[in-house]
Amino acid sequence: MEITNNKTDTQPVVDEKAISRRRFMAYAWIGAAVVVLGELIGGTLAFLWPRQRGPKAETVFIAGKVTDFKVGELVPFRKEKAFVLRAEGGFLAISTICTHRHCIVSWNEMLKRFECPCHGAKFNKNGEVLEGPPPRPLDLYRLEVVAGNLVVDRARPIERNKFDLSQLVKG
Repeated sequence: MEITNNKTDTQPVVDEKAISRRRFMAYAWIGAAVVVLGELIGGTLAFLWPRQRGPKAETVFIAGKVTDFKVGELVPFRKEKAFVLRAEGGFLAISTICTHRHCIVSWNEMLKRFECPCHGAKFNKNGEVLEGPPPRPLDLYRLEVVAGNLVVDRARPIERNKFDLSQLVKG
């Protein structure tokens, strides 16, 4: 009886192309880190890259006929981001963009004031700061009366330090 000691019969066959579990997990962690790092770098570059400016939207709009506005009435124009106020001495076209952080202010009819949802700024009916962090009153838009219509031009807002009766446009 002959006994052979053949070790190849008892050892499992190892495929040289197979990867160990430890090496696979290392590759997975490295891959995940590369993806996260790529997103971080890509997001930073996207933030720093200047935005493409599309075609300019129309900046002039007709708010309505002078006779359509009642004295003391404030009419919102949401799409145009403006309010038109008819006061005792004339009209004001007030921007809805807060002068602090450029949030959109809304009119609180009950308290009769503009309120900014971002930082709690409050403005009176003429756009003057009542409380909060804004450095100046709400901007005005250029306003003209053309053939009995109120025409508002939002191209270049008018910055101001306080309300003055000379800012009213006679209608």
